[in-house]
Amino acid sequence: MLTRADGVLTFHDLNAHLDVEQRNRDLHRAELIDARGATTDVSTAQVRRLVQRAADMLRNVDLGPTAIVTTNDVAYGMARMYSILAEGVGVNAEVFRDIASANAWLQQFNAQGD
Repeated sequence: MLTRADGVLTFHDLNAHLDVEQRNRDLHRAELIDARGATTDVSTAQVRRLVQRAADMLRNVDLGPTAIVTTNDVAYGMARMYSILAEGVGVNAEVFRDIASANAWLQQFNAQGD
């Protein structure tokens, strides 16, 4: 699944995106988030809340791997914080600066399913 993000990504935006995925039963799918055109105003406390939400969702459904691509330094840092904390609760998320690297990382999960 490919998601594009532009402009300022807020905590509300990220939660709304998760709500849609949950409603559509897409949480198990691998996702590439192309946020090269985005910045963020998400705080560290909000990142922790997103990690907690992911941990709560894992109790009910498998979460697919998520590759986040951004060229913005602030967005990269916040996404990296999410990926590190999320790993601790069993979520596969990683942050990249380019699409090719993100796709290569996601391919390892396709190979595991073969």
